[in-house]
Amino acid sequence: MKKSFHLDIITPTSIDSFDQVSYLRIPSLEGLIGIQANHADAIIAVNIGEIKIEMNNKTLYFSTSGGYTDIQSESVQLLLESFEESKDIDKKRAEESYGRAEKRIKDKSQDLDRAQQSMARAKNRLSIFNKK
Repeated sequence: MKKSFHLDIITPTSIDSFDQVSYLRIPSLEGLIGIQANHADAIIAVNIGEIKIEMNNKTLYFSTSGGYTDIQSESVQLLLESFEESKDIDKKRAEESYGRAEKRIKDKSQDLDRAQQSMARAKNRLSIFNKK
Protein backbone atom coordinates (compact mmCIF):
# COMPACT_ATOMS: atom_id res chain seq x y z
CA MET A 1 0.00 0.00 0.00
CA LYS A 2 1.38 3.41 -0.99
CA LYS A 3 2.32 5.76 1.82
CA SER A 4 2.37 8.96 -0.23
CA PHE A 5 0.42 10.68 -2.97
CA HIS A 6 0.71 13.39 -5.61
CA LEU A 7 -0.83 16.83 -4.94
CA ASP A 8 -1.70 19.53 -7.47
CA ILE A 9 -2.79 22.97 -6.27
CA ILE A 10 -4.53 24.85 -9.04
CA THR A 11 -5.52 28.53 -8.90
CA PRO A 12 -6.64 30.90 -11.67
CA THR A 13 -3.01 32.04 -12.03
CA SER A 14 -0.82 29.02 -11.20
CA ILE A 15 -0.40 25.28 -10.87
CA ASP A 16 1.91 23.90 -8.18
CA SER A 17 2.69 20.19 -7.86
CA PHE A 18 4.04 18.24 -4.90
CA ASP A 19 5.21 14.63 -4.99
CA GLN A 20 5.62 12.25 -2.09
CA VAL A 21 3.03 13.99 0.13
CA SER A 22 2.46 11.89 3.24
CA TYR A 23 -0.24 14.07 4.84
CA LEU A 24 -2.46 16.95 3.79
CA ARG A 25 -4.78 18.91 6.09
CA ILE A 26 -7.39 21.21 4.59
CA PRO A 27 -10.03 23.50 6.08
CA SER A 28 -13.39 22.21 4.86
CA LEU A 29 -16.71 23.92 5.48
CA GLU A 30 -17.33 21.25 8.15
CA GLY A 31 -13.93 21.57 9.87
CA LEU A 32 -10.39 20.30 9.35
CA ILE A 33 -9.89 17.19 7.21
CA GLY A 34 -6.74 15.10 7.13
CA ILE A 35 -5.82 13.20 3.97
CA GLN A 36 -3.29 10.40 3.57
CA ALA A 37 -2.54 8.03 0.69
CA ASN A 38 -5.35 5.66 -0.24
CA HIS A 39 -8.02 8.02 1.12
CA ALA A 40 -11.55 7.37 -0.04
CA ASP A 41 -12.52 9.31 -3.16
CA ALA A 42 -14.32 12.54 -2.33
CA ILE A 43 -15.04 16.07 -3.50
CA ILE A 44 -15.01 18.54 -0.62
CA ALA A 45 -15.56 22.30 -0.40
CA VAL A 46 -12.56 24.15 1.07
CA ASN A 47 -13.07 27.09 3.42
CA ILE A 48 -10.83 30.05 4.29
CA GLY A 49 -8.02 28.66 6.41
CA GLU A 50 -4.71 26.87 6.67
CA ILE A 51 -3.46 24.12 4.38
CA LYS A 52 -0.77 21.93 5.93
CA ILE A 53 1.39 19.69 3.72
CA GLU A 54 3.81 17.11 5.14
CA MET A 55 6.36 15.62 2.76
CA ASN A 56 9.97 14.50 2.88
CA ASN A 57 10.21 15.18 6.64
CA LYS A 58 9.19 18.82 6.32
CA THR A 59 5.97 20.73 6.85
CA LEU A 60 4.69 23.54 4.65
CA TYR A 61 1.87 25.94 5.58
CA PHE A 62 -0.33 27.80 3.11
CA SER A 63 -3.14 30.30 3.40
CA THR A 64 -6.22 29.79 1.23
CA SER A 65 -9.38 31.74 0.62
CA GLY A 66 -11.35 28.62 -0.33
CA GLY A 67 -12.25 26.40 -3.24
CA TYR A 68 -12.70 22.64 -3.73
CA THR A 69 -10.64 19.48 -3.43
CA ASP A 70 -10.90 16.34 -5.53
CA ILE A 71 -9.49 13.39 -3.60
CA GLN A 72 -8.49 10.17 -5.34
CA SER A 73 -6.61 7.26 -3.74
CA GLU A 74 -3.25 8.20 -5.33
CA SER A 75 -3.66 11.92 -5.95
CA VAL A 76 -5.38 15.07 -4.74
CA GLN A 77 -6.26 18.23 -6.63
CA LEU A 78 -6.95 21.43 -4.75
CA LEU A 79 -8.86 23.91 -6.93
CA LEU A 80 -8.48 27.15 -5.00
CA GLU A 81 -9.33 30.81 -5.37
CA SER A 82 -5.92 31.61 -3.92
CA PHE A 83 -3.12 30.13 -1.83
CA GLU A 84 0.07 31.57 -0.39
CA GLU A 85 2.94 29.85 1.35
CA SER A 86 3.70 31.27 4.80
CA LYS A 87 7.11 32.59 3.70
CA ASP A 88 5.50 34.53 0.81
CA ILE A 89 2.83 36.37 2.79
CA ASP A 90 3.20 40.15 2.85
CA LYS A 91 2.49 40.92 6.51
CA LYS A 92 2.05 44.66 5.97
CA ARG A 93 -0.48 44.10 3.19
CA ALA A 94 -2.42 41.60 5.34
CA GLU A 95 -2.47 44.05 8.27
CA GLU A 96 -3.73 46.83 6.00
CA SER A 97 -6.44 44.56 4.64
CA TYR A 98 -7.49 43.66 8.18
CA GLY A 99 -7.70 47.35 9.08
CA ARG A 100 -9.85 48.16 6.04
CA ALA A 101 -12.19 45.27 6.85
CA GLU A 102 -12.47 46.43 10.44
CA LYS A 103 -13.56 49.88 9.26
CA ARG A 104 -16.10 48.40 6.83
CA ILE A 105 -17.63 46.26 9.58
CA LYS A 106 -18.21 49.38 11.71
CA ASP A 107 -19.74 51.26 8.75
CA LYS A 108 -23.40 50.17 8.59
CA SER A 109 -23.67 51.27 4.94
CA GLN A 110 -21.16 48.57 3.88
CA ASP A 111 -21.90 44.94 2.96
CA LEU A 112 -21.31 43.25 6.34
CA ASP A 113 -20.88 39.73 4.95
CA ARG A 114 -18.26 40.87 2.44
CA ALA A 115 -16.38 42.81 5.15
CA GLN A 116 -16.41 39.79 7.48
CA GLN A 117 -15.06 37.54 4.70
CA SER A 118 -12.31 40.07 3.99
CA MET A 119 -11.42 40.18 7.68
CA ALA A 120 -11.35 36.37 7.89
CA ARG A 121 -8.97 36.16 4.92
CA ALA A 122 -6.64 38.82 6.38
CA LYS A 123 -6.71 37.23 9.83
CA ASN A 124 -5.91 33.83 8.30
CA ARG A 125 -2.98 35.23 6.30
CA LEU A 126 -1.55 36.84 9.46
CA SER A 127 -1.92 33.57 11.36
CA ILE A 128 -0.12 31.60 8.61
CA PHE A 129 2.61 34.29 8.34
CA ASN A 130 3.66 33.44 11.90
CA LYS A 131 4.27 29.76 11.00
CA LYS A 132 7.54 30.32 9.18
